[in-house]
Amino acid sequence: MLKTRWKTAAGAVALALVAGCTTPAPPPPPPPPPPPPVVQAEPIPYRPIPPAGSPYVMQIPARNATGERLTVNHGIDEHEAVWHFRSGWNVAALNCLGPDDEIINTSYGQFLRSFPNGLASANRTMEQRFRDLTGSARAAIRAREEHSTQVYNYFALPGARANFCAAARQIAIDFPNYQGENVREYAALNLPLLESAFLRFFDEYESYQQLSAEWDRRYGAQYGASQPGYVAVWGAQGMPAGVSSSLIAGEPVGAVGEVIDPETGAAIPVIPASETAVSTPVVQPISSAEGPEQ
Repeated sequence: MLKTRWKTAAGAVALALVAGCTTPAPPPPPPPPPPPPVVQAEPIPYRPIPPAGSPYVMQIPARNATGERLTVNHGIDEHEAVWHFRSGWNVAALNCLGPDDEIINTSYGQFLRSFPNGLASANRTMEQRFRDLTGSARAAIRAREEHSTQVYNYFALPGARANFCAAARQIAIDFPNYQGENVREYAALNLPLLESAFLRFFDEYESYQQLSAEWDRRYGAQYGASQPGYVAVWGAQGMPAGVSSSLIAGEPVGAVGEVIDPETGAAIPVIPASETAVSTPVVQPISSAEGPEQ
C-alpha cells in the first residue's frame, strides 16, 4: 500500500514538473481595424439664379468712380427730375395692378391736377433743351421720344417691380399730406424713393453675377452643361453667348403691350405679370459614384 501511494505521489510530481516546463499559449490576435470611414462626395450646388426671375444675362448700369449707379436718373437737373418722376408714376399707374395698387392710379391723377403749371413748365424746358441739342423741331421730337421711351422702359423693369410698386404705393398714400406748391421740390423728394427700388435690384443682380462667376470657376468645366444659366452665359460649348437684354440701351424687357403717352408720343411698356412670379429654371447637379457626374 505504501508502495502504491509512493507511485501516485511520484506521478503527481512528474505531472507538475511537465506542466511547469510547458510554453504558455500566445495571446489572441487583436481585432481587425475598423473599415475606413465613407467619404461623402461634396454636394454640388446648383448655379446661382438671378433675383426676381430676371434673365440669366443682362447688363445693369455701371458705377462711376464714387460708386454711384449711372442710371437714367443719375445726374439730371430739377426740370428733368420732374419729368422722370412723372414718367415713373405713370408707369406705376399702368403696371402696378395688385389689389392694393388702385391708390397709385388715383393719386397720380391728383398729382397731375395739383401741378398743372409746374408740369407744363418742365415740359417746355425739356422740349427747348432737345431743340437746342438737335437743331430742329423735328429732330427734337424724335430725340425726346427716344429719351422718354428709355425712361419708361427703365421704370418698367420686371425684376424691380415689386419694390417699385411698393415705393409708388407709399408715395401715393402720402401725397394728400403734401402741402407744398412746387412740383420740382416734390419730385426731388420722391424720385429717389422710386429710384431706390431699382438700385436695390441692381445690387442684388450684381451679387448674383459675382456668385455665379465663382460657381463657373469652380464647377463650370464639369457641371456647366447641366445648368441653364451657365449655358446662357457661355453657350453650349463654353463660349460667350452674349447679352440678352440691356438697361443701358433702354430695350423693353418682358413687355406684352404698350400705351402711347399723349404728351410725348413715347410708348409705355405694359407688363401685367405677378410681382412675385419667378420662372427661372433651376437644375441641381447630381453626382454619380460609378461614372462621370451628370
